Amino acid sequence: MKVLSSLAITWVITIVFAAGLVVRHADAQTLSAKNSKDVIRDRVAIIFEETFKQLETQVELNDHSVVTARTFLPPTNEHVEEIRRYGVDAVPILSDYLNRGTGWEKYLAMRFLGSIGGKSIIDPLRGVALHDPSPDFRATALLWLSAARWDLAAPIIRQAARKDSSPEVRKQAQEILRQH
Repeated sequence: MKVLSSLAITWVITIVFAAGLVVRHADAQTLSAKNSKDVIRDRVAIIFEETFKQLETQVELNDHSVVTARTFLPPTNEHVEEIRRYGVDAVPILSDYLNRGTGWEKYLAMRFLGSIGGKSIIDPLRGVALHDPSPDFRATALLWLSAARWDLAAPIIRQAARKDSSPEVRKQAQEILRQH
């Protein structure tokens, strides 16, 4: 009986220890997943900042005040590849840039979403393609949608071809449809 009791105590201790390890491992994975999303968010912000910094030029005016001038260039291939590696995890982060910030941030976010491709980019680009106040951004979103899954992108492009308020956007959507 004493041996059976010792064996039972050993099993209980083993089970409690194993359960503790499982809980600790699950907490570590949750923390890791949270940290992973935070790391991606921080890295995307840095990529945006680096892209914009390489385009800035300081210009001194006659009154000795300094103005920052920006020109737009596409992101580096290294940045595009890094965002592509993040894949669907980067989509919500990039989608945030579509709804805030400057036009350049919006354009860059669309460029990166286009590089990710697939089903996950359809909804964020749909919002821009059908509802953005700027015809230029609607047209850009249509171009990136045309490179996504066609079965999901085509209805959006057809809708823009029929109903967009801008004749230029309707024409571009019709051209995309002709090419597919």
